[in-house]
Amino acid sequence: MSPVRQSHLFGPLAALVLAIALACGGGSSPSQPTPGPTSPAPVTTTLPPTPTTVVAQACPFGMGDLDAGCQRAAPALLKDVDDAINKLAAEKPSIFNFGRSAGPGQYEVLDTEGYFQGVVKNLQGAGLCANFDGTEIQVKNSNAFSEQYDILVSTGTVRRGDGSYRLTCNPANFPLDPTELIDSVRVAFYGLKCNDGRVPPNNGTGQLPVGCVGQLTATPKNRENKDVDHRVYGTDITWTLVDGGENIDIQHYPDQPFNKGLYGKQPGDFTYCATVKGVKGCLHGKVIP
Repeated sequence: MSPVRQSHLFGPLAALVLAIALACGGGSSPSQPTPGPTSPAPVTTTLPPTPTTVVAQACPFGMGDLDAGCQRAAPALLKDVDDAINKLAAEKPSIFNFGRSAGPGQYEVLDTEGYFQGVVKNLQGAGLCANFDGTEIQVKNSNAFSEQYDILVSTGTVRRGDGSYRLTCNPANFPLDPTELIDSVRVAFYGLKCNDGRVPPNNGTGQLPVGCVGQLTATPKNRENKDVDHRVYGTDITWTLVDGGENIDIQHYPDQPFNKGLYGKQPGDFTYCATVKGVKGCLHGKVIP
């Protein structure tokens, strides 16, 4: 098991080219203490459903390089990508609306998830290493380089040809292990509410007035301080109350493992931490009068 790396709420944050790992690990929430009887039920925020992960098969060429440099060049695998789209259109016509097209072969896509999954599967079937990183298709035929393709127009039609090519990375930049992708975990309030009409402090202060509820979230970040795609880590998170348990009550949301509700009971400090894929981040907060 990899050692835990410590990151703090306002500490240096980090990053990478968003590339999917070989698999997403599962996790479980810690035991759920019952909030005190005086704690009002926090207002939860409903998150959008988690899309199904485009699971990459084992790459025959090995892992990518986190520090790969990426820039535009002459695409080498463009025909392979176009062939994968053509094969999908022939074998799974229900994914497309052939009656609406922005140009030759640029059909409307009716099933976005099925589209990306199908193209990745066809590329893999052709002996290439392929993946969908949440925005673009990644493909390589060795570890010497990999290429990025954006194969869907914002209007919902297939993007083809040179216009779909985005970048070439030297050496190949995928797949990567989740522990390489997550550099830090930001733990912070994203909302504060006081039912008695008081105006709460700014979320970023980490302060929670007595009798108020703070909505807390943990966000894995990469080396560029950008959010890591949720498919990399799935529901794998562990929350730990380090100290100050007498000052707060905690509301757990079973369907939202990365969110918590904190109720301020009495003035004092508290430290609440989240660990994702071996990377730990903490909120060093304070309950104020």
